[in-house]
Amino acid sequence: MTVEIGKQIKKLREEQEISQQELADYLTISRQTISKWELGKSLPDIENVVRIADYFNISVDGLIGRKKASFFESLFGGKERRQSLMEQSSKATNNAAFYSAYAPEIQSLFAANKRVNAFIKIDAALFPQATFSKLMGYANCLCSFCGDEVSIDQIGKFKLAVNIPVEQPIASFSLHEILEINLQFGKYFRNVGGNFVTLIDIVTPDKTYYFWVESLKIAHVIWHHEKLSSIKLNLDKPFQKALNLSNEEEAVAAIRSEADKIHLFYGKV
Repeated sequence: MTVEIGKQIKKLREEQEISQQELADYLTISRQTISKWELGKSLPDIENVVRIADYFNISVDGLIGRKKASFFESLFGGKERRQSLMEQSSKATNNAAFYSAYAPEIQSLFAANKRVNAFIKIDAALFPQATFSKLMGYANCLCSFCGDEVSIDQIGKFKLAVNIPVEQPIASFSLHEILEINLQFGKYFRNVGGNFVTLIDIVTPDKTYYFWVESLKIAHVIWHHEKLSSIKLNLDKPFQKALNLSNEEEAVAAIRSEADKIHLFYGKV
């Protein structure tokens, strides 16, 4: 990302007769932040870069002023890997990946087969190991495995830059109704850092629920949990050896060591 992005934001904004306040309202940030970007005093984070590009209907490369290799394609290097990442990013189920946390209602995302950022709770264990936060951008969906029951609930509603706690049931079904669970891994960049995530598809006779969880440990737990032993679990072969390790920390380290086989994962509403 270069300082040219501020000039480009100003140019696009003025061409389309959009005020700094209008853009700020869309991004749920302050007008002063937009002003700092345009003056080159600061830079937007990766999430806002994607959202701004969508807003102005321009590519991310065009927005940040890159004329050579694609910014996102270049993140992890390698011609074959870049092509693979492009194919992965086009999958419809990964749409809404980052911004499900900003959606006031997530029922419609599930209805449209979008992948939703979620906490997964199995008995008393919660993944990722954090509590619900009012800070914007945190998962506002909870999928719980309690006894023989599975429940999916919206636990937050994004409003005025914060997630307000709510209790809104979305679905519930018996553990025995699950036909299979598909596990994959992804990697993404957020702000100035990045992380690996677990992509979880819970398949029932009536519906498939697509989740992404900011945790690799949840994959190991699902793979080994006695409660889920009767369910068909599908996992890409390159990672089966890693998840077969009995030690959770060693399994996570083994998955991370195969980063070149993990697709870049990001999406938009």
